[in-house]
Amino acid sequence: MRLQVVRESILTVAIVLTLSIGITGCGYEALPEGQYTLAISSSRAGYVNSPGEGVFVYDNGTVVELVANAVGNSPFVEWTGDVDTIANVKAASTTIRMDDDYSIRANFEGGGGCFIATAAYGTAMTEEIQILRDFRDEYLLMSPLGIGFVDIYYRISPSIADFITEHPSLKPIVRTALMPVVAMGRIVLDVVPQSAGNQAQRINQLWKQEG
Repeated sequence: MRLQVVRESILTVAIVLTLSIGITGCGYEALPEGQYTLAISSSRAGYVNSPGEGVFVYDNGTVVELVANAVGNSPFVEWTGDVDTIANVKAASTTIRMDDDYSIRANFEGGGGCFIATAAYGTAMTEEIQILRDFRDEYLLMSPLGIGFVDIYYRISPSIADFITEHPSLKPIVRTALMPVVAMGRIVLDVVPQSAGNQAQRINQLWKQEG
């Protein structure tokens, strides 16, 4: 039964990625100029309660309060990811200034929770994981539909990833199921070398010049 849930979840990921490619590629509007996305996740030994976990949109220059809470006796370790504008990466309660699209993670001691692809490949350093990460940052997070998908993915994938980790025999099955998703991401990144947001801005500038 749980194996069927894993398969259906991966199929859902592939379907939503396909829809995201189709709709965004057909002119789905990117975020307005001056707005940026903040993707937040955490390891399984804790959680982020302010502003929460998922993907959020803020105006340029907004200072966002970050508060991470441990579960049980697992202390907070640090924030990782795009941390250049985080006031104090070692503090569970801190702030981040929004002047670009950022993806951050709250890490807790003893917390090794990972997402579906990382669980399937056994490491976050593979080429396939990098392709999926780049596709998220350069394409999905550039449209409201993609942002919604990433938000849902962050919410449902940790428990699925844990199940895959607990049942190693599932890893080759999941890797096989992810192959078309990785292939789609590779194609899109090759065809669209710039971010969708930069392309939209450039098109708008050209349109104004023409007008």
